Amino acid sequence: MKLIAILIAANMFFITMTAQADKAIHQHKSLEIKQQSLLPRVALTLVRDETDGLNLTIDIANYVLNSPAVVENAQQRLTGHAHLFINGEKKMRVYGQYVHLPASWFKAGVNQIAVSLNSHQHENWTWQGNTVMGSVFVDLAEPQLVLHQFSSQPLLSHHHH
Repeated sequence: MKLIAILIAANMFFITMTAQADKAIHQHKSLEIKQQSLLPRVALTLVRDETDGLNLTIDIANYVLNSPAVVENAQQRLTGHAHLFINGEKKMRVYGQYVHLPASWFKAGVNQIAVSLNSHQHENWTWQGNTVMGSVFVDLAEPQLVLHQFSSQPLLSHHHH
């Protein structure tokens, strides 16, 4: 019974944290993707940095992640940049696949890292009303760094024990 209560509490925590990031992400206008064939995928991979914090890899398919200064003729793929959020707070724009996250950006305990895909006009790319994003929950003090991860396209959710 105690294990069930812990699992319910953990699930409620992840729902609350996801809602906080979702609220921050939705402060931008949305741009709906019209063709399923153009639908990008975003997934996040993390490893501990030997010196400080974490190193994030943003694995993106069917999307050109670049700076607004780069002119890209990508008619068969969407193009734009990403926004990086930690615990619902926007930390930066991202123009490339690899990002260092300093330990000072994290609080003790569980933290959420979320990355949304955005047009260069800062609109959130959406599919059927849902923001295209990836999210991961981590605890830097735990041996198993990643507690839960979510990728919006295709819809994947993984919980680590």
